[in-house]
Amino acid sequence: MNIDRRSFLLALASSFAVGPVRASGGERLYVSAVNDAAGVSHVAVFTTDGGTLFRTRLPDRGHDIALNPVNSDLVVFARRPGDWMAVVNRFSGAVKVLVRSPERRHYYGHGLYSADGRLLYATENNLESGQGVLGVYDVAKNYARIGEQPTHGIGPHDVASVPGGEFLLVANGGARTDPQTGREILNKSRMEPSLALVDPRTGEAKSKVDFGRDMSGLSFRHLAVAPDGEAVFACQYEGEIEEMPLLVGTVLPDGRTRMLPMPDEDLYRLNNYLGAVALDASGRMICATSPRGGMAAFWDRETGTYLGLASMSDVCGVAAMPESGVFVVSSGNAGVRMARASTHDLLRVGGSDLDRYMWDNHIRGWDS
Repeated sequence: MNIDRRSFLLALASSFAVGPVRASGGERLYVSAVNDAAGVSHVAVFTTDGGTLFRTRLPDRGHDIALNPVNSDLVVFARRPGDWMAVVNRFSGAVKVLVRSPERRHYYGHGLYSADGRLLYATENNLESGQGVLGVYDVAKNYARIGEQPTHGIGPHDVASVPGGEFLLVANGGARTDPQTGREILNKSRMEPSLALVDPRTGEAKSKVDFGRDMSGLSFRHLAVAPDGEAVFACQYEGEIEEMPLLVGTVLPDGRTRMLPMPDEDLYRLNNYLGAVALDASGRMICATSPRGGMAAFWDRETGTYLGLASMSDVCGVAAMPESGVFVVSSGNAGVRMARASTHDLLRVGGSDLDRYMWDNHIRGWDS
């Protein structure tokens, strides 16, 4: 029997699978999109002792996750250019609602909640103009879309809140896409990447960083914000591989940027591509991952010192662990590991069956 996509999503909203463990108070939990051995897409919550709280089926491959700061909601965003996001209870795995992108818009895979948990912001593409927007969704109205604000750039990917919660930092990757052509970059020769500090109430840009046409292929993709307000950004380069620009930098709220150095031989191993970036629990250590290069790279943010590489096939997901200088990292084919920035080694997560799954691009963590 054929089933249309709308009917599938409606049926999916009432189905979920709960795993073998229960969360206990104070336990650190992590969430990521994941595929099982049959290639079926899920969102899963897991612990570093190898337990899974649940796996909930998704309509297609997921990308990043946003956590509501005041209730049990989490949102899984479809991989770009996607047309859905799923609101899931982070403790039971039950699907609360599946939201479809509005006409002539698509999602870019990322978003975040307002500090009070009342609103959800999603990075989106206006297919008519090619300009990026932040779609605004009202949590209390079952995630009804109530408006949008400009991101002041093309191809917004990640978005992060700066300390104080008044402004949002948007990584405008500069790459224009369309669901009709999948992940093909439609403006590869005319990319316009930028970092914009946006007031979500008015849509005004407090500041904007544009690297210019000489570096137009350096696409700003992912963000991690430190408690002092400095943000780390990770890039992908769409130019020639031998050009090898630096891929990790930092930006202050006033727009001042710096690129973080690393030796050419290590930079080459990143294959001009970073898939995710995170700061440790202290906000000082940086881990950026390259699934194409099979490498995780580490820096000290305060000094700008490069610390080294760790090798892990198809590594991408990364999040802070409670201990300073330690990260949890995941792979599409090598499971989940613990990474230490000071020694840049990778340790197997003890007692784990998490190696059975193909973990997707991003991990988020919280204390239960």
